[in-house]
Amino acid sequence: MLDYDALRCFHEVLRYGGFEKGAQALNLTQSAVSQKIKRLEQSVGGPVMVRTKPLKATPLGKELLAHIQKVSVLEEALNIKSGLEASAAPISIAVNNDVLATWYSQVMASFSEKHANPVHIVNADQTQTREILQQGRVMACISQTGTPVTGGQSVRLGTMRYQLYASPRFIERHLSNGISPEHVMNTPGLLYDEYDVTLLTDYQRECLNIAPTFTTCHWYPSSHGFVKMALDGVVWALLPTLQVAQEVKEGELIPLFPQKELGVPLFWHWTTLESAALADLTTAVKKVAKAQLT
Repeated sequence: MLDYDALRCFHEVLRYGGFEKGAQALNLTQSAVSQKIKRLEQSVGGPVMVRTKPLKATPLGKELLAHIQKVSVLEEALNIKSGLEASAAPISIAVNNDVLATWYSQVMASFSEKHANPVHIVNADQTQTREILQQGRVMACISQTGTPVTGGQSVRLGTMRYQLYASPRFIERHLSNGISPEHVMNTPGLLYDEYDVTLLTDYQRECLNIAPTFTTCHWYPSSHGFVKMALDGVVWALLPTLQVAQEVKEGELIPLFPQKELGVPLFWHWTTLESAALADLTTAVKKVAKAQLT
């Protein structure tokens, strides 16, 4: 039989990225948590995590993580049905930066009106979130891939629109002789991180019909800082139209190719569990996305 106390210790250590922080969240000593996880590994007959920085779950560990997530949700549902009071179980989800920077706070506002469940958000690129769900680290995610994971469901939310923007100061400094795809790509641009390359590659190929190039791009992994860099005239940036609508209206940012928009489909994935909180979160996501996306 599984040691669920030890299993929860394993879950918290992975979630917080280390033994010390995991122990603090559990209000236990680091030594006690370490011993519990060792006993768990002995009971399941193998290692559950790779002790590197950052810590990573082994294939066996991923299966156990998925299991404890389901158990937590099922326990909450059972407590509600039986009338027992219990602390609201956290709901873990994976969401990409652009959604977090634009419309996901409205989802949280709607959800928190009905439920006290803490929502733990893993911040990851939309190309990576589905894998995180498949690993059992979260219960739901927003992804650009529509195929549901095993034991889960998915629904299309809509399309996130992106355009290439620059400030008037940048255009005057770098593009005064004319704006063409080749010329623009030889001036300073911006990438969020290594995963952002995919988004810019798609834009260059589909919208500008040019070979991908990133040789002039800075890396700046901050959603707020990403827009600020463009506003300050340092770079051009591929940004969600939702995020900079006001800046465009006020003339602080200008779309370099107004007729060239990249559309990225977004899907909500969730595990098929009997959870009123997860069901209401799904409803909130679909409602807000319908109002914000095309």
